[in-house]
Amino acid sequence: MSDTECETTTQPVTEQPVDGDGAVPTAAEDTAEQAPEDVEPAGGTDAAAVTRLSLVPTGTAAPATPVVDAAAVLATTDTAFALTDHRGHIGWVNPAMSALLGLTAEQSVGRALTALLAGAPDGPRGTDVVVSIPLPGGGGHRWLEIRCTQARHGQLLYRVSDVSRWRARELDAAGLAGHQDELLRMVDEDPLTGLPNRRALTRELERQLALGARGAFLLLDLDHFKDINDLHGHPTGDRVMCTLASLLRDRLGGVQGQVLGRLSGDEFAAVLADTDEREAVAVADRLRNAIAAIPMSGVAGASRITISVGIATFDTGVGWQEVLANADMALYASKAAGRNRVTVYEQGHYKDTALRVTVIERVRAALKHGGFVLNAMPMVKLGSGRVIGHELLLRLEDGREPRLGPGEFLLAAERSDLVFEIDRWVADKAIEALVEHPYPGLRFNVNVSGRTLEDEDFGGFVLDRLTAAGVAPGRLGFEITETAAVTNLDAARSLAQQLRASGCRITLDDFGSGFGSFVHLKQLPITGLKIDGEFIHGIDYGSRDTVLVQGIVDIARGLGLSVVAEWVERATQVEALSRLGVRVAQGFHLGEPEPLDALLARPHGAWMRRPTLMSDAPLAAQARTGPSPT
Repeated sequence: MSDTECETTTQPVTEQPVDGDGAVPTAAEDTAEQAPEDVEPAGGTDAAAVTRLSLVPTGTAAPATPVVDAAAVLATTDTAFALTDHRGHIGWVNPAMSALLGLTAEQSVGRALTALLAGAPDGPRGTDVVVSIPLPGGGGHRWLEIRCTQARHGQLLYRVSDVSRWRARELDAAGLAGHQDELLRMVDEDPLTGLPNRRALTRELERQLALGARGAFLLLDLDHFKDINDLHGHPTGDRVMCTLASLLRDRLGGVQGQVLGRLSGDEFAAVLADTDEREAVAVADRLRNAIAAIPMSGVAGASRITISVGIATFDTGVGWQEVLANADMALYASKAAGRNRVTVYEQGHYKDTALRVTVIERVRAALKHGGFVLNAMPMVKLGSGRVIGHELLLRLEDGREPRLGPGEFLLAAERSDLVFEIDRWVADKAIEALVEHPYPGLRFNVNVSGRTLEDEDFGGFVLDRLTAAGVAPGRLGFEITETAAVTNLDAARSLAQQLRASGCRITLDDFGSGFGSFVHLKQLPITGLKIDGEFIHGIDYGSRDTVLVQGIVDIARGLGLSVVAEWVERATQVEALSRLGVRVAQGFHLGEPEPLDALLARPHGAWMRRPTLMSDAPLAAQARTGPSPT
């Protein structure tokens, strides 16, 4: 678009400094053009307080006195202007911008321009941005050209011009005039569900906050939606999304002051104006119960699906980002408490989130500067008592308080991409140890997180390291939990095939804990099973666990798979497992985890010696504090 098509013929505004006696220098004394971004308001939204300017035709001398002041120009121009801080929060707007946003100047101050004017750039760019906005009352759209430039003191100057006529001509010339309504609709609408998208939702939330409304923001997340996509395919997932959208629209659509939308892949959200906390909880519970009542036979092997909800109330004292963050923290609390529930944000949720952030910072620092160590837990052949290998367990030893166990820092890491780095770090350290100690009897198993199954390059990374180090792949095994494998079955199968084909061992960990365990045996190219510790806990009491473990052993033997039992804490469990045909086990009774460095400091032959068994008395104390850290 040329400047002649979209800009007025008014010449650039030139700031004229005033000397001590009030005289204004001539253009000969100061002919440097000043761009509009040099306009700096004084006194907030008071347009009369804007620095006095004069309009000077290019190439002519300035008159002795100002022609027009900036306040008058900015108050009468059709071009919308706004000054914001570096984060895009409005400090001043002219009347044209107020009309464009549908807010008074006072209501606009402090609000996020990029939310109220969705599509506006968050900083200066080399080119102007063209966006569309809906007209009040749903009467169509306007096309706007937005320019953002740097102003004084770190401020940003936004200039917005209406280019609807030019845009219409452009679309007509391109043969797209008949598709204009569809193009405009797609800007603010989720293509799958037809609901307002994230852009439209955040604009509505910020508008309600600017108007001084009090209300609530609901964040609704489908529980275990990833399982639906992984087990049944994305078309089924899309069908579920559309079903939920239709139900939610029926419950909320058309209600004055309530706007429902799709925030992201499996998250819906609703802006409820003029709604207090009690009413918001009631609305959320009605939605949650309605969704749970939808028949979903064949989806994730269950007869229903559920949602978790986070609620954040709002008033004029906050911004849309803070409201979304609070709702997200409340949603996290609902998930952590067991899902299928409604939680209202409270200050304690912020503390929990701050703790998680601190944990992530510690994990990142441990990866960068050292702080992680590996412990080795022996896997023992029950008949001879010989150690046939070790499972490597990750521990955080960074010297900081509070001390964090694996369940704390690994859970936080799995919610971020740091878990990819952790799994590679563990595999790399295991391979380094195997290189430094080439004794064939030294073999390690390392755990692979469910998130790492998404890392398509992990298998290649491991095999490249093994090849470069000259380590026999059979000395390194990988354990994938059954839960992680079933939730990402294709990825688990792909990784297992790649590693097993090269000679690595693949064990399905916590076997028996998932739905349809035996079905997975024919779908995954594994070499062994590790029986979930819950089946071992009462194996010596003549419980039903005996029947289940016997079945697992018989099936594994028929498929040519090795079997390992975990959580062995008593001598009587060893006897019971031996009678059932279990050949290998691990647990506190058979040997505690010890630092890998301490293990490797022993003579080679000592690695395979029978460990010193713990007495049943201290074992009982250990058992009371929880199962073996495997």
